[in-house]
Amino acid sequence: MDIEIISDEFRLQQANRYSLWLHLSDDHCSFAILDDASRSFVGIKRVNHISLTKTIELFDELSAISFARVFIALDSQPSVLVPNVLFRQENKRDFLNFTAEYNDEHEVFEQYIPSLSVVNVFAIAPSFKSFVSPYFPQATLVHMSSALLTAMAGLSQTETGLIMGIRLMDNGLNVCLFERGKILFCNHFAIKTHEDVLYWLVRLCDQFRMDPSKTAIYVQDVQNVMDEKVAFLKRYFAKLNLFPLPTEYQVAPELKSEPIELFTDLFYLPLCEL
Repeated sequence: MDIEIISDEFRLQQANRYSLWLHLSDDHCSFAILDDASRSFVGIKRVNHISLTKTIELFDELSAISFARVFIALDSQPSVLVPNVLFRQENKRDFLNFTAEYNDEHEVFEQYIPSLSVVNVFAIAPSFKSFVSPYFPQATLVHMSSALLTAMAGLSQTETGLIMGIRLMDNGLNVCLFERGKILFCNHFAIKTHEDVLYWLVRLCDQFRMDPSKTAIYVQDVQNVMDEKVAFLKRYFAKLNLFPLPTEYQVAPELKSEPIELFTDLFYLPLCEL
């Protein structure tokens, strides 16, 4: 199901007061419009199974609006977290040697996450950069795993013990573990089936001596707890939850008429700057 809601609060003539947060994945495209002054999200859109033609049409529409800032979030390539004290610009390519899906033709980017004092390093294929640049030449490229990490850092402050955050994609799984605001583990796993997801989560529980029936797990980028993947995991993990909306931002009332849980990853991305 495609979703599009633009609040009456959005003023096209004052577009320079808004920032655009755009997410591109292998099978869908979504965006959120943030009023930077009031810290309120005033627009959302998600197009599932998007074609190249539809992507170009969407880019044409959005690039005609004079947003103050544009951020494009990706998750098709794994990323590597580097403690800020160890990060060096001249060595950032070396960090990506830890990932299999990377070659010398890729351009390497980094995203600093102040709240965690880490740098998220990731690579972009030249073909993607050349496709996006004509529409959004000043866009800042970020990695969607940063939203998961930022959300978990905040949630873990109010939870006791270890908590787990996961982001489910068609062919991949991002997982992180936090305790009292401290990141203990973060990794990306290739998956094909629901059983693959279960395998990696059970292995992590064994490794960190967590009880699956008592460990709080937060899931990102799903519509509700009846989602097929979530329903499957709920048979094994009792405390499975969707991410709450970030308290640092408001959401225009009209947007709440849609399943905005699908946009929580985008809603958390601006927090990566704080």
